[in-house]
Amino acid sequence: MNKKQRVHLVCNAHIDPIWQWDWQEGASAVLSTFRSAANLADKYDYIFCHNEVTVYKYVEEYAPELFEKIKQLVKAGKWRIIGGWYLQPDDNMPMGESFVRQIQMGFDYFREKFGVTPTTAFNVDAFGHTRGLVQILKKCGQDSLIVCRPHTDEIDIEENIFLWKGFDNSEIKVYRSPDGYNSPLGTTADAIKTKLECRDREPITCVMWGVGNHGGGPSDKDLADISELIKDNSKWEMFHSTPEAFFAELDPTYIVEKSLYISMPGCYTSSICVKQKHLELENELYLAEIMSSLASAKGLMTYPKEKLYSCFEDLLNGEFHDVLPGSSIKAGEDNGLMLFNHGLLDATRIKTAAYFALCKEQPVAKEGEYPIVVFNPHPYELVDNVECEFMLADQNWSTTDVSRILVKNGNELIPYQVIKEESNLNLDWRKRVIFEAKLPPMSMKRYSVYIETVPVAKPTLTDSVIFDNGHKYVEIDNNTGLLKSFCIDGKEYAKNAFSLTMFDDNPDPWAMGKDQLERVGTNGEPFALSSTPSGVFQNMKSVQVIEDGDIYLGVEAFFEKDNSKARIEYRIYKNNDDVDVNVTLFFNDANKMVKLAVPVINSGKVIGQTAFGTEELFNDGHELISHRFTAVESDDKYVAIFDKSRYGGHFEDGTLYLSLVRGTTYCAHPIEDRLLIPNDRFTRKMDQSEHNYYFRLSVCNEIELDRKANEFNRKPYAVNVFPLGEKDIENKFDVNVSNTNITLVTIKKSDKREGYILRLINNYKEAQKTSITVGNQTQIVVFNKYEVKTFFYDGNLCELDRMEI
Repeated sequence: MNKKQRVHLVCNAHIDPIWQWDWQEGASAVLSTFRSAANLADKYDYIFCHNEVTVYKYVEEYAPELFEKIKQLVKAGKWRIIGGWYLQPDDNMPMGESFVRQIQMGFDYFREKFGVTPTTAFNVDAFGHTRGLVQILKKCGQDSLIVCRPHTDEIDIEENIFLWKGFDNSEIKVYRSPDGYNSPLGTTADAIKTKLECRDREPITCVMWGVGNHGGGPSDKDLADISELIKDNSKWEMFHSTPEAFFAELDPTYIVEKSLYISMPGCYTSSICVKQKHLELENELYLAEIMSSLASAKGLMTYPKEKLYSCFEDLLNGEFHDVLPGSSIKAGEDNGLMLFNHGLLDATRIKTAAYFALCKEQPVAKEGEYPIVVFNPHPYELVDNVECEFMLADQNWSTTDVSRILVKNGNELIPYQVIKEESNLNLDWRKRVIFEAKLPPMSMKRYSVYIETVPVAKPTLTDSVIFDNGHKYVEIDNNTGLLKSFCIDGKEYAKNAFSLTMFDDNPDPWAMGKDQLERVGTNGEPFALSSTPSGVFQNMKSVQVIEDGDIYLGVEAFFEKDNSKARIEYRIYKNNDDVDVNVTLFFNDANKMVKLAVPVINSGKVIGQTAFGTEELFNDGHELISHRFTAVESDDKYVAIFDKSRYGGHFEDGTLYLSLVRGTTYCAHPIEDRLLIPNDRFTRKMDQSEHNYYFRLSVCNEIELDRKANEFNRKPYAVNVFPLGEKDIENKFDVNVSNTNITLVTIKKSDKREGYILRLINNYKEAQKTSITVGNQTQIVVFNKYEVKTFFYDGNLCELDRMEI
């Protein structure tokens, strides 16, 4: 006699808080769905399962009586809090620490309100999942995960139940639901039977059911039909269950050792305006958290716990899997921008308050001194180029004399360069300088600017677009505007690079087409150098030198293609091996995609940063996704693009293409062979506006990539400030990490106890040893490959086995 298949029925109601609707309608759907599910619990013996802090907060605020009833149902075992995260975010683009906050802030809420902490993560609607999640889940106390994507035709994973191995070799159990998470209203019992007909290879399986996507959950008829199905069916042993109960029965042996890509790859680029704000908020918020932690630990300010928490709520809500990927209507994009801008405003205020608090230890300015106080956010000595603007004490209206700047480190004159300030007043008043700073670990360093008056001299600016100091050679081609050659120590690494290329695309923001799984964008054609720049670029030369001094040679070039125009600025640094490439793109084309092409000499494998990890990327034209660096092997080095502007791209035939923008249509969802968008009226297209991108081209060893990417994104913070000389520091809180390739993720005051949390990562394939100093405590620590470690400091420094916040 054949043994019956055990079937765990998990009733849920997938509710996107925002997608084809605004968040207010999403809140309404939550309230009606939860009310219906709670009422049905009085009539049927079933378990309703739901996740996400965001939606429970709607109920808590708008329907407090219902919220209390749900609490009672949770206690009775008839309502299950699943997942436990703040919401179901995009699982590709957030940095590792942002995932930690999604999980731990979710845990804190559900523990406080319901006394539960789910051990199975639940993210069924995200468009793929980074492998970095494995270590994060494991160290946050979750041992399993339910997903739906990518489907079997999108990735070569043979099993739906498997062990997922992380970069650090940690493992979790994963169930990929092959047939979604919803069921049709009124015919769920038949749908369950149809699903199970395809599951005969699985002795233990799980079927998720309940009306979605806009809520609904269980219906009276469906519950009645399922009750009969459970009683009468002799083929299956079927029962209402939970994700944790399902995984408790599983012992998978099939192992997956890669990210769960690729699914709907257009989402790596669509709604680039939201993605750029997300990157900006991540960078600003973690810098603000670090600076306020240091100022608090030194006794210089009160730690702004509530303000930081509010910023993180903005970040987490904006990472929702239909907002950050750009798959919502315009209201979803607007909501994401509001959240990120609100978070940015408050994060900047927190950072500024911490900066001025840390300045309290600075003495007052000397006569004639313009102090520039620079904060180094890294736990090691850093040498970097620092920019700062300041105002002269008075306006100089003279036509014969002009102010000359001297920059000093103590009494020592240091090289600097005066560059164009943001203001356009043609007056000797506002100044901007860039200089090389040598900054002590995790602290403030003061530089001094002095002014002297000299006769006006006619400015001299080179026309040469070649830089060659015998070690580094860079040439910009006057005929093409491209970086013609990039050489270090006589070896050429890139040529004819940073060519803007326009590709044919379609209105679908997800890129759901089967051909788009192979390639997003076809028939690429390069932008042309503008022979006579016009419009916003009128009166410019096609290629022109705009800065030249001790720190860098600046060159800009102007391009056009169809209805779009672009400016590329090259900063060729003279005191290091880097070239910064800033792109301003005025995009005004529909159903097109723009990428930036970087050919690499002797190219090998392609790797990129992801959440708490580095992974090998596609090299065959498939759209790839990476965070703050993408690097191409070239002999024994890596040609790296450091980035704070985008996520998508592809690589083929020795060229890395960085995806900049897609001219798609909001929420244009392919359905069978129906018309994708109306052709009898205008429909708004995404991202038809000005966009700015910031890249750094460099050559380095693989072990240096994470550090250099972090330095590019987390720049020293410099302000011309006149300190009040208020306070001597009483509390010592020095932070120092001896191995510069161990990256500091963040420092924060603990939410649970009196003290500070530090998180660090070795984002490299081999173990690394370092000393870590906090206050007067020093420890020697070994990080295994791709390992993230969390430490707690309260006068003593100890390593934790969990990712606390």
